[in-house]
Amino acid sequence: MNRFAEIEAFVAVIETGSFSAAAARQGVAVSAVSRRVDEMEARLAVKLTWRSSRGVKATEEGRMYYDRCLRLLSDLTEADNAISGLDGSVSGPIRIACPPAFGLRHLAPLANAYAAAHPGAQFDIDMSDRAVNLVEEGFDFAIRIGHTDDPALTSEPLFPVQYVITASPAFWHEHGRPGRPEDLKGLPAIVYKIGSDPARWRITCPDSRTVEVRLSPRFAANNGEILIEAAKAGLGVCLEPKYACSDAIRDGFLEEVLSGHRIGERLVELVRPSIRPLSRRAGDFANILRETFSTTPPWDDG
Repeated sequence: MNRFAEIEAFVAVIETGSFSAAAARQGVAVSAVSRRVDEMEARLAVKLTWRSSRGVKATEEGRMYYDRCLRLLSDLTEADNAISGLDGSVSGPIRIACPPAFGLRHLAPLANAYAAAHPGAQFDIDMSDRAVNLVEEGFDFAIRIGHTDDPALTSEPLFPVQYVITASPAFWHEHGRPGRPEDLKGLPAIVYKIGSDPARWRITCPDSRTVEVRLSPRFAANNGEILIEAAKAGLGVCLEPKYACSDAIRDGFLEEVLSGHRIGERLVELVRPSIRPLSRRAGDFANILRETFSTTPPWDDG
């Protein structure tokens, strides 16, 4: 009887909602996970899970036991972190989720440098615009735009998002460079597919006056990299975070307009599961992100 293996299997089943997903997370056979949970229930003489064709859920007793198991695993993780790496070595996986534009341009170079300095570190990075389930999918932390109110997650700000209005030089040559927000009205727009009206922009002027302009949607996608490429191709006006398009601006593929104006007030945050402390390696890398981006980000011209 391996009670620790039982606990790990049980926690994985409750967090993923299925035996197959739990087995995939642990890298073992589905039968092994099922057997460990069965043995746990038999040993405790308590029904911990409800199983149906729609998945697995914890019973009331199972939820109470799950909370206790999390505390045990958390204490064990802290004990491992306290004793491991006393010789300065770092080993094990670091699982991170982040938007592609940020990941490719800004997180990847830091991860590459960290991996080169610590050969035992194993990065597993999910670069997509989807909101991954950090708890169920076993991520250490995520980089996200905007605040989360999920009680299962803990968040902290990394840096404010500076959105910029850009288009290709050829587009501005054809349509004229706007001198005020109203000049954008009706122009073809490249928009991120979020919200009910992504082509309506609220722009705050240097004198604090707010202007709402409606553009004509021409190209829409749920990925910032595609939008930036469309803007470089001259398809329309684009509104993207500066961290995503600063390279294109620097290289002359895009030109920023209305630079003294502001759009949106959002933060990029580091988000992690509340129930699980960061491992020493993940915590170390999170500190590198804090030090790099919480002062003067590399894309900041000022």
